[in-house]
Amino acid sequence: MNHETLTLFVGIIAACMIIITLVIALIGFHAVKMIQKSQEFISVVQHELSFLTTKGALTLHEVNEFIKHLKEQTEPISEKSLSALNEIRELVSYIHEETKELTLKASNGIAKVTIGSLAIGALAQIFKKNSKD
Repeated sequence: MNHETLTLFVGIIAACMIIITLVIALIGFHAVKMIQKSQEFISVVQHELSFLTTKGALTLHEVNEFIKHLKEQTEPISEKSLSALNEIRELVSYIHEETKELTLKASNGIAKVTIGSLAIGALAQIFKKNSKD
């Protein structure tokens, strides 16, 4: 091989390396943007799950207070009314248990979303560090 052909091959290889580097940088840039959007979405989801969990707990507390008040107000009532009150109490107990389960599931969801957010944040930092290098 002569010197000109060798120079041509080295030039082609250098151009290919530059193109590959640009493609990798572009992919990294888009990955960082996607990770930032994912973190924003996860933050919104965490906020909504926290709000729903709090709202469920407050509603449960209000229902319990209402039942206590209803029980105090209905002491001197007939046997049928007492039976209906017991059925209502059982229904509220069931709702109470279901709400507890939903609250636990929401809390677990918040924990999972938090872990995902931390992992995505770590990846974003790695991509930012790599793109600066």
